[in-house]
Amino acid sequence: MSLTLASLAGQLTPHELTPLHLQAIVSRWRDRLKQSTVHRYVQTLRHLVAHIGALAGRPDLEGQVPRVRPGQPRKTIAPPDNLEKLLAAAPRWMQTIILLAHDAGFRRGDCMRIAPIHYDAEKRLIQIEQGKTKHAVTVPVSARLAALLETAPTHSPATPFYALWKGNQITPHGVTSAWLTLKKKAGVNTHLWIHDLRRTLAVSLYEVSKDLRVVEQMLGHQSLTSTVRYLEHRDPAKLKPYLDSIHKPKTEVIQ
Repeated sequence: MSLTLASLAGQLTPHELTPLHLQAIVSRWRDRLKQSTVHRYVQTLRHLVAHIGALAGRPDLEGQVPRVRPGQPRKTIAPPDNLEKLLAAAPRWMQTIILLAHDAGFRRGDCMRIAPIHYDAEKRLIQIEQGKTKHAVTVPVSARLAALLETAPTHSPATPFYALWKGNQITPHGVTSAWLTLKKKAGVNTHLWIHDLRRTLAVSLYEVSKDLRVVEQMLGHQSLTSTVRYLEHRDPAKLKPYLDSIHKPKTEVIQ
């Protein structure tokens, strides 16, 4: 990010930066990246420019970063029959990852980190700092997930549960490869991602509770924005006004 800004701005000082320089960076991203990625990059750019502006005495600089709407949210979820087929065909270690994502709502990276030291068997709670947000969360565990966690080999309390079942740790790429093989074996939607299991939980919780805060808390979101975008397609009439309010642009919006 800083290299991108430096390569474009060259020898310019923060006082010489203009909206055109920042617009050029965003336009370059838009030419080669997906909308959702551009939005994420722009958020990071905004933080970087805010820091530069604070050091240079230019509080206006952050506001000159053009706003970009997030891309369309992914809508894929796992129907109950797909989930059961996956669990039936999966070895114990993969069942653990599947249920940590589907029943507890964890991202894949966290599913690969959760170990006995994070699990309170008496209260059936997982307590962990999220890898993405760095915020601590406390998440209740379903009975079927608890059964896997509580019967896993326990020779190392810091070893992730999936690795206790598998006998060794593997890379995220290794999990992806195993996931692709499992989908074919189980005969389920080949476009299903592990992260879609987390989305499935969000949708199921909302359809039962109609309460955004319940979903927000379970998934450990730090902003209601993320929760609403997970669910907008399930209840557009109710949730679109939230998005319109959240994303009302204060500066120019790139379409």
